[in-house]
Amino acid sequence: MQPSQPTPTGIARLIPGLALIKGFSPALLSTEFVVAVTVVAVLVPSAMAYGDLAGVTPVAGLYVALAAMVMYAFFGSSKQVIMGPEATAAIMTATAVAPLAGDDAARYAALAALLAILVGVVSLLARVAKLGFITDLLSKPVLVGYILGATLIVIGSQLGKMFGIKLESDKFFQQVAELISRLDEAHLLTVAIGAVSMALLLIIRRVNRKLPGPLIVVVVAIIASYVLGWEAKGVAVVGPVPPGLPKITIPAVTVQDIFALLPAALALTILIYADEILTSRVFAAKHAQKVDANQEFVALGMANIGAGFLMGFPAALSASRTTVSDQMGGKTQWVGLIAAALTIIFLLFLTPLLGPLPTCVLGAVIIVASLGLIDIAAFRFLRQVRPAEFWLAVITALGVLMVGVLAGILVAVVLSLIMLLYRIARPHDALLDDVDAAGGTVYRGVADKKTVMTEPGLIVYRFDAPLVFANAAFFTERLAALVANAGPGLKCVILDAEPISDFDSTAAEALETLDGDLERVGADLWIARANAPLRELLTATGLMKRLGEEHIFPSVRAAVVAYRARSAAP
Repeated sequence: MQPSQPTPTGIARLIPGLALIKGFSPALLSTEFVVAVTVVAVLVPSAMAYGDLAGVTPVAGLYVALAAMVMYAFFGSSKQVIMGPEATAAIMTATAVAPLAGDDAARYAALAALLAILVGVVSLLARVAKLGFITDLLSKPVLVGYILGATLIVIGSQLGKMFGIKLESDKFFQQVAELISRLDEAHLLTVAIGAVSMALLLIIRRVNRKLPGPLIVVVVAIIASYVLGWEAKGVAVVGPVPPGLPKITIPAVTVQDIFALLPAALALTILIYADEILTSRVFAAKHAQKVDANQEFVALGMANIGAGFLMGFPAALSASRTTVSDQMGGKTQWVGLIAAALTIIFLLFLTPLLGPLPTCVLGAVIIVASLGLIDIAAFRFLRQVRPAEFWLAVITALGVLMVGVLAGILVAVVLSLIMLLYRIARPHDALLDDVDAAGGTVYRGVADKKTVMTEPGLIVYRFDAPLVFANAAFFTERLAALVANAGPGLKCVILDAEPISDFDSTAAEALETLDGDLERVGADLWIARANAPLRELLTATGLMKRLGEEHIFPSVRAAVVAYRARSAAP
């Protein structure tokens, strides 16, 4: 067993990336350099595509990647994670910013940068308040449905580029309907280029996922566009991209803009953090490492603040580039730092090469990447486990598509909470039956409920949930029905309290009411397997004294044995 590493303290705890300097070696650097080259090969075309998807200039995607990779390398706690522009953050940026910016490109860029800074600030505040538990509200059905809805929105946003048509609609179903109605306006050469690009990307992915398919397709498309003069034939291209590094800039915005974008920033922070922490934990488990959930808030915050000051847009975890880095053998955040250095070289010297690139090729890159996010197996799993959760995922996807990402997620979260409250209010319960087994007496739920008593004169009842105000009435009704059906022969009710993990004042009143009802019919209330909170509640309310401590048992079996002994006594 390897000795545990000492816990970092002071500045090393705030900036974990400082450990990279201590662990530096030429051999490690050479290995990480090869991995970083592959990461950049995947990064450049996808970052540009996501910049275009966010509604800013394609090169802004590279600015986001540059800031996010450097900041995460120093502040993140995962050795594998690569942060940068992603489809989710890009599409939510466009959704939040477009209504405020109108047709003003400069204002649009400033608002997108402001949104990134707000996400960063909210993340840092969440770290201070330790609000990581908020992501627990995003249940698996909500996440599955959200991913499908967001993916279809991303695909819908690229349909116009793929057909050479400027679509006016901004909702998925309207975009599809508008495209169908305007197919006669499609630019055939653009359609052909987009279709061939998608086919090549899918073929390369099928042949070898380690090959940088997007880079190969983009390079081929640039050469073909330059040689064949596609721009002159009506194909939309990226156009001139000025070389040089981004300048640190404070976005020109107003206080009203901050308040207008704050709800979107809150939603983005929750979604980006949930995705980042879940994915980073998967890779940490794979490599026997540990991720600090609170430190990830800091890393997310600094990455987004950096992206905002470089006039980018919100950054998120890149699952594709993180996977590429891991598959290629990346071991540390030197991969991110080297990839950032290579991105700087690209921005300084190679951006003029991007001018002839058809925008439909960027659309093809986005669509193919998005198709990989659609998880039909997850819907099938939800349907098998709990049909209600399957329909919640479907409703979430439809909500995201019909009313927008933010509103759709909010509706889904509310529905999740309603389902949770319903399950708490109507939990599973059981009338127990003793079964002679080789190891002694075993107690199990009677499925058909035909037997109203565990044995003559005795009911053993289990309530499989916290006993609180939401289900106290249900608890009382269920036991009242069992008592009524048992008739005058009932002598004792034993409550198996082990599954009851929490109690409140309403629960205390319910137990007191039950004891009073049983006393009127000549029966006793005994409690088995009461945990410490229940014992404290019984003492505080006086029920312990009323029931008698001798009627509180460590196990159901002990309680039944005591009942049988009492029944056998003259």
